[in-house]
Amino acid sequence: MSDPGTERATLLLCRAWKARQSELSFVTRSVAGAASRTSQVTVVVPAPAGKTEPDGAFDLFGTGVGREGAWPTPADAAWPAQLPEDATIIVDEPDYATLGILDKFAPGHAVRAISSVGADVRSVTPFAFTGPSDDGAPDLICLHVPINRMAATHRHNGLGFTGYLLVLSDRTGSPDASPPTAMVAWLTARFPGDNVVVVEGATAAVWRGRVLRGVVPVYTRTDLWRLLAHAHVTIDLAPGRIIARECIESLRFGTPIVVPTQSTARPHARAGGGMTFSGYSELLACVTRLADESVRTTLSVDGRRYADARYGDQQFFVDSVTRALGAPITSGR
Repeated sequence: MSDPGTERATLLLCRAWKARQSELSFVTRSVAGAASRTSQVTVVVPAPAGKTEPDGAFDLFGTGVGREGAWPTPADAAWPAQLPEDATIIVDEPDYATLGILDKFAPGHAVRAISSVGADVRSVTPFAFTGPSDDGAPDLICLHVPINRMAATHRHNGLGFTGYLLVLSDRTGSPDASPPTAMVAWLTARFPGDNVVVVEGATAAVWRGRVLRGVVPVYTRTDLWRLLAHAHVTIDLAPGRIIARECIESLRFGTPIVVPTQSTARPHARAGGGMTFSGYSELLACVTRLADESVRTTLSVDGRRYADARYGDQQFFVDSVTRALGAPITSGR
């Protein structure tokens, strides 16, 4: 936590704070933790007005609850008392409901956003979590994306093989009750001798030669890490829209990525850890190229180096948040 004597203050308005499985919640919680090293952090969530509840390092302040867990109307909203006027304000998503509350309690105040969705509705500056380089993006937040290296020492318990094509699906639902998506169908048809493992709906479905061979559960993050660590390549059809977390995790395990050209993960691939595709033919071409072990090895080494340097350093992350919030860096880095 920050020095109790500090006068700096940061307030976060977070609708997705409790949605622990979402990338938005992961990024927001991480930023709050880093900000707490140099600032007094207040977290505001849709909850009974004026009440607080403990949640790890933070006490969540309830500003009220609207329909279906949304923000209340500004007229019904509560606001933390004794918050400094010059507090830095961060929102997870700058939608109209969030900004309506800020218009009432902090009119004209500069706002930073975790997600860029809706950022054009007002003068809101989104944080940059991906970019070409630190020099090219001085405000870049080098988020710490943790992994457990032990996941690479043993494959997933439900699989008796490694070196598969791992596909992170772009749909939800149970794969054993549905045919594969078109992308998966193309992959298993083009590479009939390879196991294609498709992760969707908290399960991993194994396809080989256009036949479903079995389905195993993916209970925990460690299960997913094991799948990432022992894959030949990770094909993420719908990377997270903020940092593409699973792509970074894959690179940190040394597994190259193949991702859509128009996606948040593009900078990760272009940094040396993978390839990008637009359409079926380019996807199949990327996977074919990765069959060359020398190509895969180069991408594996370069991708891991990039991901560890950019997203594997906790202090670097704290410093980047501190810099973005305009506070002096005292870590000595």
